[in-house]
Amino acid sequence: MKKIILSLICLICLAQSACERDDICAETTLTTPLLVIDFFDADDPSSEKIPSNLVITADGQEPNEDGEVLPIVISTTSTITIPLRTDQDITSFTFTIDEDESENSDIITFNYFRTEDFVSSACGFRVTYDGLLETLEAGDDGPWINNVEISNPTVEDETTTHVTIFH
Repeated sequence: MKKIILSLICLICLAQSACERDDICAETTLTTPLLVIDFFDADDPSSEKIPSNLVITADGQEPNEDGEVLPIVISTTSTITIPLRTDQDITSFTFTIDEDESENSDIITFNYFRTEDFVSSACGFRVTYDGLLETLEAGDDGPWINNVEISNPTVEDETTTHVTIFH
């Protein structure tokens, strides 16, 4: 009887050791970071300034079944986070504000180098970005963004500002 119980305990221990810790991706595991953008007042660069009714769409984004391109961000704060493409070294966004019922759009294109790191079988790959550069293009309605500065060209986490926009 003791041999059966001992064999059963050994079998359970062996079965438990066969389980991989990789089967669940913990919330604390670092995954692909978002780009952190802060908005500041162009006239007073030390003051944060919330853009009026900011809507951001990704260029090349596919419309939904109703034919609408849904925004990736609708913001009423001075700090936002947006995703960069993980399959290309370039991402373009249209930043649109709505002031006094008049929309104004500018396009910012980000160029970067991607690095893929395998995290685990449950979490998959993590992409980080390096050498972040930007190009600002005013829309047909004139610019509302005065200047874009790269604060940190390496996007490894979401704890630091990567881009500062002055408007």
